[in-house]
Amino acid sequence: MTPTRRHLLLASGLAAAGLPALSQPGDAKRLRIAFGSCARQDKPQPIWRAIAAARPDLFVFLGDNFYADARDEKTLRLRYEEFRAVTPLQAFRRSTPHLAIWDDHDFGDDDEGGDYPLKKLSQQLFCDEWQEPADSPRRRRSGVYESYRIASGSRSVQIILLDLRYNRTALVTDSRQKSDYRILVAQAKASGQPMRGWYVPNPDPAASMLGEEQWAWLEQQHKQPADLRLIGSSVQFAAEGTGWECWANFPFEQQRLATLIRKTRAEGVALISGDMHYADISRLDIAGGYPLWDVTSSGLTEVWDIPTPNLRRVSEVLAVHNFGLLDIDWASPQVTLQFSLCDVQGQPRLRQSIGLDTLRFPT
Repeated sequence: MTPTRRHLLLASGLAAAGLPALSQPGDAKRLRIAFGSCARQDKPQPIWRAIAAARPDLFVFLGDNFYADARDEKTLRLRYEEFRAVTPLQAFRRSTPHLAIWDDHDFGDDDEGGDYPLKKLSQQLFCDEWQEPADSPRRRRSGVYESYRIASGSRSVQIILLDLRYNRTALVTDSRQKSDYRILVAQAKASGQPMRGWYVPNPDPAASMLGEEQWAWLEQQHKQPADLRLIGSSVQFAAEGTGWECWANFPFEQQRLATLIRKTRAEGVALISGDMHYADISRLDIAGGYPLWDVTSSGLTEVWDIPTPNLRRVSEVLAVHNFGLLDIDWASPQVTLQFSLCDVQGQPRLRQSIGLDTLRFPT
């Protein structure tokens, strides 16, 4: 099959940078990447028709691609069978190139991390389902993180998918906040005010989201040449501490990523994320660097209509079923990342334009 704007092809080998590679035609002027998260396999999923109609070159599954919530092998395997039975989703997978990372629910269970007892089995099942080759590094590593390179015309896009589950230190909980959860939900719904969750920042500098092996790998990825680096994070990176799962629960890890970007002088970094059951856009300004944008799309079937506090939010909250689009026109005199967050009819409801030249270190 000849590559077209519609189809990216997995290259037969590795690119010069050592990354699994995808390609567009050499004269490609535009690139469209769709992304989304949080799809329960026992709920209708009509949104795939709208995503297919948008004709993305690539779709990125950002986690909670199904809900296993499994404490035993039988249940975990059964949930994969249920996932494979979602007809519109599987039809979309057959027609559209895609990449995937997991979050807690398809990793294993709600808010799970490195202590999850079935994580080795989960890694095997993930790699089998997403058709990783027998010699794939994702089968051997401590986690299913991976990086890909898209040759888009004369430009290069790096997609980095982080594993925020396999090595993650246990979360720190505010037990009083958790015990009052039902009361807090009722109060938030009645008042319309943001509601915090029950997780608090871990003060231990040794607490980790990625683990040292993944951090070393990530540093090497940031040293690879690329015009744009799109980091797929299954939970929000730029948001302030919301009390729910996010990078801010591990402030030393959040700062470490910003420091790594400065250290490697990696330019063109932007993030896409999931998990929250609503869509929004956040921006974290980095001293001595450039803004780190975080575009969240969630969920494909899940909606949470109580916003969380987030002083770094620069958009409204979109609490409907949604997916994200990233459009890039390489032929434009000033290349812009055009993000859209779209509803189940495919209509853009939130937009954000980011000049690629703004994702550069000050001179």
